[in-house]
Amino acid sequence: MNDERWNRYLFERHSRAEIAEWARRLRYFRFCRAYGGHAGDGDRLLAAIALAGTVPDIREVLGILGIAADPVPVDAPQPIPGVSYTAEAFERFVRIAPGPLRIRQPGHVTLGGHTVLVYLHPGRLELSMSDVESPFEVTQAVILSAEAVEAFLLPLANRLIDPPQADRNCLSPATYPEFWL
Repeated sequence: MNDERWNRYLFERHSRAEIAEWARRLRYFRFCRAYGGHAGDGDRLLAAIALAGTVPDIREVLGILGIAADPVPVDAPQPIPGVSYTAEAFERFVRIAPGPLRIRQPGHVTLGGHTVLVYLHPGRLELSMSDVESPFEVTQAVILSAEAVEAFLLPLANRLIDPPQADRNCLSPATYPEFWL
């Protein structure tokens, strides 16, 4: 993309050469630049797996990754729309994954000794990685961790959604082919 202001933002923390090296090293994870501003997000590596949305399919994918499908009791307290809660009170609510299974959102899990944020969405499972000590950053340590976690994604390679985030903030062969040459 040839937008000077955008390129300054995109390469503000990591050079074009460094991001190109990451692109060639990683098979499934993609570097996604933070939206910034008031979004409160950070840079991350992202991979997404397509789900059929059926109970057996969701269980199969979670099982391949070694992620528990923790059931949530029907009577588990949930926040009431329009009611304010302190941050501490809100953290006590169980986050329920959307879909046919009433299970807890996986959240932060460990795959092969590496921390990954795993989140179920309708039709997809997202795996996100950033620096454990600086969660808004992608560092060389995160790239090394992502390379190791990609081994867990190999059996699901035919289900990977690329790009996992369909916009210019997510570098993929579709959006920035020059990094994969």
